Amino acid sequence: MLQRWMLFLFSYPGFVALLLGIIAIFLGIYIWSVTEIRRSRERRTQAIRDTLYITTPLLGQLTFIENTQSTRTEAEQHELLNAMLACRTAVSLSPQLQDQIHSCIQDPDPARLTLMHRALERESSSLSEELRSQAHSVHWWEAVWNVIRPAVEPLAVAALLYLIADFIIVQQGLNQPFWHGWVNALFWIRFISLCITVLYGYLLLASPRRRTPGASGTMTKVLYALIALCSLLHLIGPVAAPYTLGLQLILFVSGFRLTGTSSRSERPYAGHTELVTAKKVSTETEVNTTRKSGAKVDE
Repeated sequence: MLQRWMLFLFSYPGFVALLLGIIAIFLGIYIWSVTEIRRSRERRTQAIRDTLYITTPLLGQLTFIENTQSTRTEAEQHELLNAMLACRTAVSLSPQLQDQIHSCIQDPDPARLTLMHRALERESSSLSEELRSQAHSVHWWEAVWNVIRPAVEPLAVAALLYLIADFIIVQQGLNQPFWHGWVNALFWIRFISLCITVLYGYLLLASPRRRTPGASGTMTKVLYALIALCSLLHLIGPVAAPYTLGLQLILFVSGFRLTGTSSRSERPYAGHTELVTAKKVSTETEVNTTRKSGAKVDE
């Protein structure tokens, strides 16, 4: 396949100039990718710092409220409300915590504030750890990845160009459109499947790395990897192309359900399950206390 493709390119005059132009384009894409990755990291670092700066007053007030267990004055309630409203602008907080803060703004119930305090402490600790890791020196494998990562875009473009060139050569050798026979259609199906493989391979390698990825992000990367690995079935031969493409489409459709989020009505606020459990426990405690007091009165 590679030999046929090279013979096809060398048959054109001025191939050396064309090759130099392609190398210059790929080098430009690599430099652009390096610049964009560096800017993205800088934006991420600044967003984490701003988020920690915004959430610190709310953490302090929630810690004070939880330790004192006293009735809040109107001024303290106003400060707490302002701190929660300020946290709505923290871009690095998860959507679940943002929903929880929004629910606490509408109804500052003590149980909700306790759950929000725990969730905010967890995310603040995670963001602080990520910020510290960025300040430290990287390991040798991370340094190698920082060099290889910007080359993902040029490699994806080169792979697509190679697939298109090879497909054109194959179709010229067939001299018949794909609807004239099943064998011709197999090359079309394989071409589409390989293009999907290149796309999802690029998404897998180019997706930003996080120290503590969520369940949805992990599942998304697993689906990317599975869709890309399906292309190994092409090693069997062109006859495996329909099954490969069908399996990739099944994984693609399954991703909408596996990585989807629950509706707003199903999750009134983050920590809903924990709050329901806490309310049940408190209710059972009150019932048991009432029963004990009633038994003592009867005696």
